Amino acid sequence: MAHQITLNELVIAIIIVFMMVMVMIIAVLLYSLYQYRILHNRQIWTRIIENKIIESIVGGHQAIADDQSFNSNLRKYAFRDLFLGLLVTSERKFSGAARQEISFLFHQYHLEKEAWKNLKKKKNYLVVAGIQELSAMGVTRALSVFTSLLKHSDRLIYQEAQYAVLTFKGFEGLSFLNTLHSPLSDWQQLRLLHSITEIPDSHDLSPALWLESSNITVIIFTFRLIRKFQLLTFYNAVLKLLDHDHVHVRKEAVRTLESLENDDTVHQLTTSFPQQPLSVQLEILKALKRSKSMECLAFLKQQFLEHPDNAIKIAAAEVMVCLGQEQYLTDMALDSNTALRFKQIVNHALQKKIC
Repeated sequence: MAHQITLNELVIAIIIVFMMVMVMIIAVLLYSLYQYRILHNRQIWTRIIENKIIESIVGGHQAIADDQSFNSNLRKYAFRDLFLGLLVTSERKFSGAARQEISFLFHQYHLEKEAWKNLKKKKNYLVVAGIQELSAMGVTRALSVFTSLLKHSDRLIYQEAQYAVLTFKGFEGLSFLNTLHSPLSDWQQLRLLHSITEIPDSHDLSPALWLESSNITVIIFTFRLIRKFQLLTFYNAVLKLLDHDHVHVRKEAVRTLESLENDDTVHQLTTSFPQQPLSVQLEILKALKRSKSMECLAFLKQQFLEHPDNAIKIAAAEVMVCLGQEQYLTDMALDSNTALRFKQIVNHALQKKIC
């Protein structure tokens, strides 16, 4: 026979459930209070630290008085961690003497130890923070550690290490590209390019080696490097990559040849045109549009009239408009013998007229 729940048992069960709910409510309230206290402290500490940084930048070393309250806060790990983070953020915003004052604060308050601790943590985001902190503050003895992290399994760590090595060694720091197999994200490429401020030695053959890499992103980065510094020495090496197996490489090669343009570039692009896939052909037409070279006019008319793809016809017509061939196209559109699709393409090109 099934056991019947008595009134006493039901009351006990309700009381237990009620107590569990109350415990949960109290736990949530305590946790919320804890989080609020942390947030409140961070807001107060942020103002204190920012004032200290401003005081140092404006008044120099002498302006940093023996502040007992500030020194007392420094005994708290959370405060030191926040102080270190704000110093790194400030370092990115300033240059010259202001940056030197920020570095002085870093060493004056012995925050290097905190950065080294982060670098040795097991959590990857803390290791990344340690790399950023030590590189931002110019701790040169960390360079060997950064170099060892170039082969780390975590993407964020090895990418931050790449940037840190480059910060210390300049163009020479790109030597990791010689053997890089992991992909370089667009964001990482931009960071690396931004950090290189000096034109590499024209006799340095590293870009030629990188253009032969099996890593597509290394090739793409090298194209961008060549364009940024106008490394004309590598023009022929770039030209050879118009036959690369990867379409994206071919498109970037076209953009790079356009950037390094010489007397042969238009002829080389138009000669390569028939062997290229559609997307690369469109990229070549964009390059011709920007070059505004009359040398390609006959080629453009041929593509406009004979190419089987309408996208190419439209692009060719748009380039012709930029070369001042509106009358030629207008006459064609008004000719009763012109096919309807040609008239539509011409009207589209004349209306767009973006050069």
